[in-house]
Amino acid sequence: MKNIFEEIYQQETELKKQYDAADDAGKDSIRAEHKALMERIASLGGAAPRIWREYDKARENGNELLDINDVVWDKDVELLVTTLRKYGIEKFTFSSGWSSAVDTAWLFQQNGCKLEGLDEISGNMDYLKGEHEKLHGYLFSIN
Repeated sequence: MKNIFEEIYQQETELKKQYDAADDAGKDSIRAEHKALMERIASLGGAAPRIWREYDKARENGNELLDINDVVWDKDVELLVTTLRKYGIEKFTFSSGWSSAVDTAWLFQQNGCKLEGLDEISGNMDYLKGEHEKLHGYLFSIN
């Protein structure tokens, strides 16, 4: 299955380009298309809305893969992995700095993810330096 989040990201990127060049009437139409995309994500159910927010942020930061960088509660891991698998995410990074991140990484493995190693990823833009901060995270593949 193809990565539905990348498909939506590409559509959203195109809408942003069109919005910048549109007149007022065109902007209204683009807002409606954006709303429809967000409703599509919500209709996917499961952890899709959360995955979308993190996928969009990761791609905007220049990463090719989804980066999960916030706390993941133990009770949410199974649903998160199931949703990732269902919608075509084959690899992701997990860069949470929370103290229990290693325990969450273990739960990812227990739910069908394989730890591939560590990876360097781009975080938020540091505007004073003119570059993205560099973060490190676990690289997982989904079986």
